[in-house]
Amino acid sequence: MNRKKKMFVFFFIFTLAACGLFSSMNAYAGDLGKLANGEGKWGEFWKPIEMFRWWDPGHYFEPDNKVEGEFQGTDCITCHKVTTPGIVLDWKRSKHSGAVVTCDKCHGNDHQKLSMPTPETCGTKGCHAKQVKQFKSERESGHPAHARAFHPDVVEAGWQINKPQPEVAGCAQCHAVENKCDSCHFRHTFKAAEARRPEACGYCHNGPDHRDIECYESSAHGVITKIDGDNWDWNKKLKAGNYRAPTCAYCHMYKGTHNAVENTVYSHMGVLEVDRGAEEHAAKRKKWVGICNDCHSSRFAAAYLRGADETVKVSHTKVREAKAIVEDLQKDGFLEAMPKDLAPYLDEGHKWNLGSRMYNITEIERTYFDMLVYQGTTVFKSAFHMSADMQTYVAAFQQDESLLKVKSEASKLRRLKALEEKAGISHIPYDFWKKGEYTDTLNTIDTK
Repeated sequence: MNRKKKMFVFFFIFTLAACGLFSSMNAYAGDLGKLANGEGKWGEFWKPIEMFRWWDPGHYFEPDNKVEGEFQGTDCITCHKVTTPGIVLDWKRSKHSGAVVTCDKCHGNDHQKLSMPTPETCGTKGCHAKQVKQFKSERESGHPAHARAFHPDVVEAGWQINKPQPEVAGCAQCHAVENKCDSCHFRHTFKAAEARRPEACGYCHNGPDHRDIECYESSAHGVITKIDGDNWDWNKKLKAGNYRAPTCAYCHMYKGTHNAVENTVYSHMGVLEVDRGAEEHAAKRKKWVGICNDCHSSRFAAAYLRGADETVKVSHTKVREAKAIVEDLQKDGFLEAMPKDLAPYLDEGHKWNLGSRMYNITEIERTYFDMLVYQGTTVFKSAFHMSADMQTYVAAFQQDESLLKVKSEASKLRRLKALEEKAGISHIPYDFWKKGEYTDTLNTIDTK
């Protein structure tokens, strides 16, 4: 390449980079455009943060680059080697590179109208139509479903929209799995081998209300994977003989299906009590035994699953006992702050809503919430992921402690109420239950 041509390429790339930088800076100063309003049934009460452009691109993404013109794949690569070299290097490692699926195939070629890909993008032109169809079919199963994780399970959920969006941004980020395939197939390599590894699922499936990865990693399956997984060929398909121990994808995406919930009996991650041994669930239980059958006998698999059922049932006996105590306190008027004295919840107003709130409630209600939603879910997750330690010493024994706290607090509240009545004291809940610097930020609809 002669000197003049080199100079031309340099200034062309520099101009594109500069325009991209300045346009990004201007995005903060200009109109928020599609981000000006939320969506869903609570749309008028909340506003998304800027990252929603990438978490829900179908609704919120707007191109802001000032570079004009239409460019083909080779043009994109020439420029982005300088502006975003990491993206180009990842793309070169991908199968897309070998198949000449260049930037313009997914983002468009008009620089003023660039888009962020959605599952629909990946499913068009026959590229991944089968996988996207399977993924979308999760919606037919109701809950749980990756394919409905964002709409309505985030933007139409009172617990999510009630709070300031920067606080619950992590929820939206993970639940964005509905809107983009790179939640599992990380861009821009999009390797199936990466998505097969448990770490990919653990990116979202962790934490107090869904300790899937923690339970898996402490199970025999997880330990074998950590010991021997570096010796496995993760490019192989998910079927018997290819993997020494099952991973998340092996069981939940059996033989490569992208409907990860077709064999699931919904229980809101273990919060709801469900008899999985009931006749109505027999077909799904049979399929699970069949998956376990790749490595275990049917007798062993069926026995283990029945045992896990019983473990979860014991957990719910503790929850029911605690619930009865708290309900009696509410009926008898012993809770310090009653629903009418609290800032109203977004979709419940002043209605008492035991078990589905985690904030702006009394301590005993919060203890019950933790017992049901966090510890109860961990019992469920650990039992069915074969984590012996977490099943008993972590979750079950934590529930014991929570039940004791509920009883102890209930005893104090009843004794305090008796003393107040004897002394002729009429307690009025303090104003901080209704107002406060943080409490005032909650979106509410007063339905009185």
